[in-house]
Amino acid sequence: MKGFCNDLDFILRLFTMKVIYFVMSIMFSSSCGMNIKNKKINPVGNKNENKVNFEEHLQQEAIRSHYQTKIIPPNSVLMGYLINGYKPTKAQFEQMTHIAISFLRAEDSSGKIVMTAGWENLDEVVDAAHANNVKVVISFGGGEFKITSELMGIEKNRKNLIKNIIAFMKKYNLDGFDCDWEPSWIDDKIEMEDINNAINYHYFKFIKEFREALDIEFGKGQKSFSAAILNANSIWYSPTKQIAHFPKNGWWHYLDWVSLMNYDNDLGSKHSTFESVFGDQGSVSYWTSFGIPKSKIIIGIPFYGRAGWGEEYLFYSQIVEFFPSLTENVDVIMFDKDNLGQKEYGFNGVSTVKKKVKESQKLGLTGVMFWQIAGDVKIGHEKSLLKAISQEFEID
Repeated sequence: MKGFCNDLDFILRLFTMKVIYFVMSIMFSSSCGMNIKNKKINPVGNKNENKVNFEEHLQQEAIRSHYQTKIIPPNSVLMGYLINGYKPTKAQFEQMTHIAISFLRAEDSSGKIVMTAGWENLDEVVDAAHANNVKVVISFGGGEFKITSELMGIEKNRKNLIKNIIAFMKKYNLDGFDCDWEPSWIDDKIEMEDINNAINYHYFKFIKEFREALDIEFGKGQKSFSAAILNANSIWYSPTKQIAHFPKNGWWHYLDWVSLMNYDNDLGSKHSTFESVFGDQGSVSYWTSFGIPKSKIIIGIPFYGRAGWGEEYLFYSQIVEFFPSLTENVDVIMFDKDNLGQKEYGFNGVSTVKKKVKESQKLGLTGVMFWQIAGDVKIGHEKSLLKAISQEFEID
């Protein structure tokens, strides 16, 4: 009987070992190459993965790095975006602390870079800014630039892009970098969700790696690093096109400030209201709810009015020209542009601009930026928006 029990025990152990071996073989085969050529790899995991968990992972990785940016005093940044080689006048320079040259872009997926049209005078503009004690930031991306997984998702290409941007900053003696990575427009909402996850993942990697490269090359805190982000995390640009959203966490820890693009929120009178920035559902409340401190936030002010999408806009200077009796407290006009019919154009008049700046100071925000300086009237004009902003900042 004892021998029989020993034999039975041996048989059971042998059977157990075979089962374990069989299971391990299946697991090994599944993970190491069976049909791997036909397997589509998702760089950010299963498309049904909980996005909250994904973003929590990004936040935890940022927190673990214990990265601390240089403290920037409240109400200390007044930055104007420039396009097409625009060179501010001395009077305009005197009203600003920073200018953002727009745009530097990737030429292809390998990481080569190129400036947008009109910047043959870049050296001249940089020299003029520095002569007036204004810092120069290079802005990368813009609304028409499409980020690809080949550029940002492949490590070699992403690092080559970062290397080229750093070299560009050294060549032109620039004071900072502004990541104006505006996600692409996607018609299909299901497809957009998949792309959003990839965008979120690559955005974080780029921000983190660029900060590291910037600090290594120039020294920690020697160059500013900022990003322009959407007014909120989801916005419709037309009935069928929605912009992919930014990750909520894990990236802003590496930035000196974030610039909220507080415009194009809607059409007509809702284009860029005070409430869309500072209301209970406004962008400041929205982004601070994810942990971004107010000391890292800059609000955006448009120097243009909007009635519809595409070309249905007017520079503020055009509005003043067409309506010379315009008073400071007016933010809406009716106008027929290009024979499209009378439409409502919403904009920010002098009173609203002053109100926004005062509120940003009250909250202790970093400052104000505006898009774009060429849209304003001359600085000597009584209705100049730049002058109205700088007066609130007490910039002499």
